[in-house]
Amino acid sequence: MNKEPSLPDLLQDLAQTETNQFSELVQIAGLNLHKDFEGIDLSGEDLSEDNLSQANLSFANLSDTNLRSTNLSGANLRGANLSGANLRNANLSHADLSGANLSDAHLVGVNLNDAILCQANLNGANLKSVNLTNTDLSGANLRDANLKDTKLRNIDGLGNESVITIQEKAFEPFLEADKEITQAIADLFGQETILDDVSKEIQESLGFDFVSISLVIPEQDTIEAVYGIGIAGRWVDRARHYLNADQDIRDIQADIVKTYHTEIISGWDKRFDRWIYENFQHDRLSRVFSPILLVHDEQGKEIENWFENYDWGKNFIPCSGNSEGNNKVFRMEPLPGGSPPVVIGTVEAGYENPNRPITYQQATNLAQLIARRALDIRRGSLRYVLKTIAENAKRIFHADLTTLHFLWEPQEERYIYEVFAGDPGNIPLQRFFPRKNGVGWRSISEGKLQYVTHLSSVHKNSEVDFSPVALERGTKTYAAFPLLINDRYKVIPRIIATPTRQGSSVEREQHLIPVGVLYVHFRYEHQFIEELSRQGEYFASKAVDAIWHTTIYQKMREEARQLATLQYVTQSLSQIENNLLGHIAWNTLNVLAADLVVIYEYIQTEKQFLTPPSLAGMLIQEDAMESEVPEQSVPFLLIQHETNIYVSNISQEPIFKNSIFTQREEIQSVAGILLRVDKDIVGVMFINYRRPHIFLNEEKQMISSIASSAASAIKNQRWLQTLDGIEREIITTLDWEHLQELIVQKAVQNTGADIGVISMVEPGTRELVAKAKYPAYKQIENASFNMKMGEGITGWVAMHRKPALVDDVEIDKRYICYFADSRSELCVPLLDKDSQVLGVLNVESRQKAKFKQKDLGRLEFLAGLAVIAIQNAQNAEKKEQKSIKEVLTSVGNVSGKVLNKMNSGISTVEGLLREIISGLNENNVEASKNTGNTALSFVDQMSQTLRGLKIAQEEKPQPLDLHKIVDMVLSEIPQFHGVKLSINIPINLPKVLSGEQQLLNIFYHLIQNAVDAMPNGGTLSLNAITLELEGKLWVEVKVSDTGLGIAPEKFNEIFQLGFTTKSDRGNIGLGLWLTKLQVEGLGGVLKLDSSLNEGSHFTVTLRAHQQ
Repeated sequence: MNKEPSLPDLLQDLAQTETNQFSELVQIAGLNLHKDFEGIDLSGEDLSEDNLSQANLSFANLSDTNLRSTNLSGANLRGANLSGANLRNANLSHADLSGANLSDAHLVGVNLNDAILCQANLNGANLKSVNLTNTDLSGANLRDANLKDTKLRNIDGLGNESVITIQEKAFEPFLEADKEITQAIADLFGQETILDDVSKEIQESLGFDFVSISLVIPEQDTIEAVYGIGIAGRWVDRARHYLNADQDIRDIQADIVKTYHTEIISGWDKRFDRWIYENFQHDRLSRVFSPILLVHDEQGKEIENWFENYDWGKNFIPCSGNSEGNNKVFRMEPLPGGSPPVVIGTVEAGYENPNRPITYQQATNLAQLIARRALDIRRGSLRYVLKTIAENAKRIFHADLTTLHFLWEPQEERYIYEVFAGDPGNIPLQRFFPRKNGVGWRSISEGKLQYVTHLSSVHKNSEVDFSPVALERGTKTYAAFPLLINDRYKVIPRIIATPTRQGSSVEREQHLIPVGVLYVHFRYEHQFIEELSRQGEYFASKAVDAIWHTTIYQKMREEARQLATLQYVTQSLSQIENNLLGHIAWNTLNVLAADLVVIYEYIQTEKQFLTPPSLAGMLIQEDAMESEVPEQSVPFLLIQHETNIYVSNISQEPIFKNSIFTQREEIQSVAGILLRVDKDIVGVMFINYRRPHIFLNEEKQMISSIASSAASAIKNQRWLQTLDGIEREIITTLDWEHLQELIVQKAVQNTGADIGVISMVEPGTRELVAKAKYPAYKQIENASFNMKMGEGITGWVAMHRKPALVDDVEIDKRYICYFADSRSELCVPLLDKDSQVLGVLNVESRQKAKFKQKDLGRLEFLAGLAVIAIQNAQNAEKKEQKSIKEVLTSVGNVSGKVLNKMNSGISTVEGLLREIISGLNENNVEASKNTGNTALSFVDQMSQTLRGLKIAQEEKPQPLDLHKIVDMVLSEIPQFHGVKLSINIPINLPKVLSGEQQLLNIFYHLIQNAVDAMPNGGTLSLNAITLELEGKLWVEVKVSDTGLGIAPEKFNEIFQLGFTTKSDRGNIGLGLWLTKLQVEGLGGVLKLDSSLNEGSHFTVTLRAHQQ
């Protein structure tokens, strides 16, 4: 070879000449095509329709070169690299291709008659309909080549068959594609197995107590906790947060996704979800958070083993952390690849001990392990299925590039998923976005293949513009296959392809529309003949089937998770004693991935909101919540609206027009929900989003379920609070007038009535006289008249001693107007123990059929409490009850049942005193003495109980030694009647935090009960040990006897108030009930284990006091 040609110089010359032919340029340059181009690099060049006959291109690089219709007859192409080259309709007769690489080359219609292809690599080459007559194929690699309709006459190396036509080869690529796509779907179905394997590897290799994996959900732009082991399993499906929130109000998981940082945190951090933190006791954890990264090169291709060559020691860099907690932050700089990494999720791992440190080395090892397993985690996603489809489409069509775009988001006019396979050049994937006047949208609209070819800058298809991005990349032909998951979406693109004003009358049918498009790109002009189009449509239909199965499974999995979470949330509401509204708000926030949830409790009878409201989420401005709720504010406007509202664009909803809160907090979408039980509104809930959000029907149903459960829980809690409040008042006050007002107020509030009244029977006249009403300002019609027995519904209830529930008073003949505008009435009698009527409790409403059976039940319960209050007030007039009144005021927290027991005990003492007086009058001194001793026993027991309760209530907790407590108790018990003692309390037993009188009461009752259970003697044992439960230190004391034992059917009764087996000895059944109450008050547990005739074991477990 005389000189080495410079290709850039040749191309420069070509640009300055009028010729488009490489052969002519070579001639102009004075070079010899037959000998000067051995080993030349012509990759990717356009040499189509040229005459390169007899050219010496041995060992030349012609990969991806366009040689369509080029004359290469007799050319020396020995050892040349023709991989991916377009040789369609080229003439290669008599050419020497021995040892050449023709893998994935396009050879359709090529003339290879008498060519030499010995040892050539034809792996994946498209040889459809090629004439290989007299061709030497000895040693050639034809693996995965398309030989459909190929003529193989007199071929060396393939036997002596005259003509071989291989039809089956045409289907092998489709079978292989189907196999790979099916496997990708199986990986998605097995996502939980993958996550379990990754979690266990992290736990076992790094020694952590728990591991939680959260994944990014692209369709919703959220990150959700989807899998966990250890205690992390408790918040799976419970934590769900929006990704693109402002940095100042972003959740920790979203922050990890956005920053790519790894963070070690022990204690509070302002980015934490406060409800998750408090509800799952995250203050007791030491944790590390790390992103799950996919790293890409400049073209967007995944770099699979980037972590192996990454200098972790140098590039995993500590930086300053959060001053609010023990926060250590590590960033990875620089990351390999030319584009930002894609974060598909996060890993959270750590210890159940906040004081146990997580080291820098552990954080590094965790980041490395996640980097190695990231591709495995990715396999369980829809994106991986789409990627597999794109890769197989490239192989089947022998394309240079395939891009797949799926799941249209009309709000932002973009596809959620975009993947590619092949060479996009230097153009990022985002620039291949389907244009609204391009073949992609046209294929979706018409539901069939569309393609466009560029010939010398002239568009073959004049109806569709050729993409300038594709042209920039070097594409000469590209086709678009529609991916229509449901036939009904074929017409949707005609709507969504045209920009519409947000919130206009043209409503988008769905938030996310399951349509997409698959593009195949070629660097040569490619004609989609009928058969190729049919094959392409067949592949596209298989791809649609795969996507459909994947999306259906994902939807079912998501719905199952949401249903389980919703069921847990709704069931848990009935068990919440404190901060119920906060519990509802935070659960709603996490279930719906909202930004803020605000709940106002509403008292319908008073038309008043309780403040402050309960709020879940992070505020932009901490003072954004209004301390008062004036009329014409948003909550009142929603009440007036009477129905729920779902607003995707808040600026177009009049209710929020003057809302300062939504302006300050930058709210864009909101749901305003009435919390209603039947016709009773107990609150309003606002679910706020700082981004555009469309409320789908499924989401509305979920919100409706949450709202219904929340409203019922609020009303039930009000009812329980009512009972607790009234019982407390009954015990601590004997002011009957005050109690009447309280009872009628609670009756109105708990039934949702408009008015209520309590009337009492006058002893002399037997008439009903109104004593208290609520609201107090309501005027009673015929106020100057008293109700007679049998008169009106109220009089009928009093006379018949039966309740009455009237749906419509206007058609009830008994009704006499008591309050103006009433339409329905609920009335119950106040009956004493002898069924004598004391009065009537009555509520009325302006709404027809307002009251239900459950309202009747609640009103009857309140009536029962009213009767107790009446009897207490009457008993207070007796001298025998004066001393009891003073004691009851000091023990107001004891249930009203205790009072009944006290009354019972006092009545017993009163009867015994009469017997003593009667005996003395009859000179029966001995009988009177015995009776007196019994009476003293009753009085002494009641006195000790009340005195102990009062002291226990007033004393302050202190660390106490159980040795001393047990010794003091044993010294107070006078005799053991042959009972042997076995005391085993270790000297180093930790102290417990309690009031001294409380502990004395507890062990006095347990030891005395044990002694009483052994009338014929036995062994009393006290054994104490130290336990560690869930990382906490406890003291366990077991009090055992060898006495009579307790039958299993009595286990549930033994701790009930009033239960006793010793009533003949003056016992009134308070001991074990009070003991259990006091143990639980100390945060402990009291358990019973017993067998008849073998003895009983009472076990007290109390928290140890730690210095």
